[in-house]
Amino acid sequence: MSEASQEAEPTFRQTQSYFQRDLKAIDPKALADAMGGDQPPEEPLLSSYEDGFGYFTAAAVGRSLGQYQFARKLGWAATSSVWLALDMSAKTRTYVALKILTSQATARIVLANSPESDVYRAVGTTNPEHPGFDHCLRLRRSLITKSAAGGHICFVTDVLSSGLATLRPPGQNRFPLPIAKRIIKQVLLALDYLHRECGYIHTDLKSENILVTIPEPTTSRIDEFIKSNPAQIYGPPLPLESLTLPLVFSCSQPLPYFDLGGSLEDISVRVVDYSEATAIDAPRRSELCQPSVLRAPEVTLKYPWTPAIDIWTVGCLLFELLTERQLFDQDAKKYSIDLRLQRMTQCLGPFPPEFLQACEDRTEYFDENGTLLRTTGDSEPTALEDMLRFLEVLNENDIPGVSAFLRRCLTLDPKVRPSAQDLLKDSWLL
Repeated sequence: MSEASQEAEPTFRQTQSYFQRDLKAIDPKALADAMGGDQPPEEPLLSSYEDGFGYFTAAAVGRSLGQYQFARKLGWAATSSVWLALDMSAKTRTYVALKILTSQATARIVLANSPESDVYRAVGTTNPEHPGFDHCLRLRRSLITKSAAGGHICFVTDVLSSGLATLRPPGQNRFPLPIAKRIIKQVLLALDYLHRECGYIHTDLKSENILVTIPEPTTSRIDEFIKSNPAQIYGPPLPLESLTLPLVFSCSQPLPYFDLGGSLEDISVRVVDYSEATAIDAPRRSELCQPSVLRAPEVTLKYPWTPAIDIWTVGCLLFELLTERQLFDQDAKKYSIDLRLQRMTQCLGPFPPEFLQACEDRTEYFDENGTLLRTTGDSEPTALEDMLRFLEVLNENDIPGVSAFLRRCLTLDPKVRPSAQDLLKDSWLL
């Protein structure tokens, strides 16, 4: 390219400003048609880096990102969109997953405010012999690309199928106990590897971040599914002067569980999404993390938290797998920390005084005797064992073992909460 043509080429920052200019001048009807309505149906493609997002704007089925050809959108989250793609450079037909970070999330990594790249590196290289290695999502490679929204890091990984929330057996509202045990054991193996070998706390463990592996032959199963379930978009592509190709609002279409005969007995899961992970040896932490319904009490009360917060989440997840309910669920409109703490004490007993004394926010919710300052009436069963009986999801003979394991995971004092390694030795899992 000549010097003249280089000078004539718009700079990357100019491209962003042109994109924002186009959005302000766009015909509202054309935009609504492309989105299939008046609001963005999924990730806010029109929100910029300055708005806290900056999603990759160039993705659409049939287009390419280097050697990867987009095949369908699998999903999206606050910091990324995830795509199924064909690796056109592979010797045999091979599918991969592309996790394309927003420009905002990319900046966090570049500025060393997010260790996601470091976590992938540690997970992939630390100890392949550990039994949890195969239950953590690993990186094939990463690359850097750009769109009208800014720069984007792209993580290339193996393809996985749906999250746990979509895998409950037909006609049932819960996982059978043996399947729930199998899943929890694999999650604990992943956490043991992540905690002891790699040195990271996940902090965002939830059913959406536990995905199921696809049995072999992977490629033919995906080919067959795509043929019978074509990729979908919300409306016609939207041409913009600042974009080489039109903007496309694609539908999320995660892959199903490609089971063998409808059985979950051989299910294998992997823990994914390290975007909120933090190093165990980082300075002592008290900032908020974790989804609110899965949040450990030490996070809520601003006690310096440790890998034990991931173990608390395992307990909440086991309850969810068995009952299809959140253990400490609340109406979003009525959510309060007071009610959440009340339900913890009703379910698990009083908080240990020595733990409360070390919590920065204890005086906001407890008096000097460790009694909650504010309580409300609650007609639901309270003790954990009573809740399991009330929901009628387990045989009576199974309740003691399940509740004992749950209570270990949900130990209120994080200092005595067992580790993943400890729980893997529990006879209930064997």
